[in-house]
Amino acid sequence: MLTLLGLLDMAAAGAAWAAAYGLRLLGSQLGWSRHDPPTTDEFLPFVLLSLILCPLIYARMDLYAPKRTMGLIRELSEVVKAVLIIWVLTYLTSSLTRQAPLSRMMLLMLLGTWLTLAMVGRAGMRVALRYARIRGSNTRSAAIVGAGRLGQKLHNTLNKHPWTGIVVSYFIDDTLNQSEINRCKVFGPMDQLEEILDHHPVDIVFVAMSKPNQERTEEVISRLSKISADLRVVPDLLAVQFLRHKVTQLDDLSIISLNYSPQQGWNSMVKRLFDLTLTSLALAVLAGPMLLIAAIIKLGGGPVLYRQVRASIGGQTFKMLKFRTMVVGAEANTGPVWTVPDDPRITRIGRFLRRTSLDELPQLINVVLGDMSLVGPRPERPELIERFKLQIPRYMLRHHVKAGITGWAQVNGLRGQAPLRKRIQYDLFYIRNWSLGLDLWILLLTPFRGLVNANAY
Repeated sequence: MLTLLGLLDMAAAGAAWAAAYGLRLLGSQLGWSRHDPPTTDEFLPFVLLSLILCPLIYARMDLYAPKRTMGLIRELSEVVKAVLIIWVLTYLTSSLTRQAPLSRMMLLMLLGTWLTLAMVGRAGMRVALRYARIRGSNTRSAAIVGAGRLGQKLHNTLNKHPWTGIVVSYFIDDTLNQSEINRCKVFGPMDQLEEILDHHPVDIVFVAMSKPNQERTEEVISRLSKISADLRVVPDLLAVQFLRHKVTQLDDLSIISLNYSPQQGWNSMVKRLFDLTLTSLALAVLAGPMLLIAAIIKLGGGPVLYRQVRASIGGQTFKMLKFRTMVVGAEANTGPVWTVPDDPRITRIGRFLRRTSLDELPQLINVVLGDMSLVGPRPERPELIERFKLQIPRYMLRHHVKAGITGWAQVNGLRGQAPLRKRIQYDLFYIRNWSLGLDLWILLLTPFRGLVNANAY
């Protein structure tokens, strides 16, 4: 399997070079370039360099390790990084040696083609493996040490994702008067752990012991050090689950981050590019309607825009822009409070704008400035945050990503006076499960389920 993956990755690189060179020749024939394309002898050394670097860089980034429990999006992001590294090294070598006239246009065509082929190849391999594993091929048998809450959660999760190809054969526990759990055999007692594994060999052993047996984990791992099966430990973090867990290594210490957001690092750059691209298109399309709304508000007197201090990622404050929908000085006597049905402070045009969410359109400018994202938890006022963080457990976890114009809670009808605890649950679900695909889905749902809402007033 590893050899097949390596050949697939090198084939993607070779095909990308061939396609880029073909496009370069076509460009010369059509008069798109003033310079002659390089000869085969001139650019062939760089093709060979790429093919040599390909398995080395991919292996260095752990892309040939088993990926049974890794999601496709994460694998593809690692593939993109590997291709970019190889491409940059090839580009630098070409620039420093100056032995071949590799134009920037040809190298850009190479990069685009390579990224596409590399991701399609990996995704295709995933689809083929998933198809085979669901039908019982390329599977690995497993035993779960621990039949408590954590072990059963692991068993249910593996059953829910048959594409991993991991089939749980049995539990090992001291469970009395129970020969099966979730239609899976339970062997015991734990004192006979080694004998059970000898008589019923498996490929993988998961240690997933929850309280009150958790203190025995160290002893169990020590006893399992003699087995040849792949040994994996599932820590009992269900009770302290916040966002995603991420394990980093510092010398011989494993450090678990409980508040890891999938929008950090490389993904933050991808999401930012996503936001800027779609926001630019939205501003181009909505410029006319926004100018019309501004003119109508101006005719009614007072400023067009309302700037309100809100908090985004890390609790950082910014001035969120909205079309003014209330009378000037609306909170002079009440202070920061939410609006209520038939609120007398709302203007006539303001009532329509709030009902249709058109008052939020200026926040596209906040997205361009980097204060907000198109999709994310709705930003709240700092003074209300101080109150909510004391009342609602894990409220502050929503500040591990940028605030958004629309969000998972909003497209599920949770706006305005909707229960705050329920909104937080939806916000945290979005953060834990973030992907560009989820962002696109929310944006597609927003015109139908997020703009007009009975709780928006």
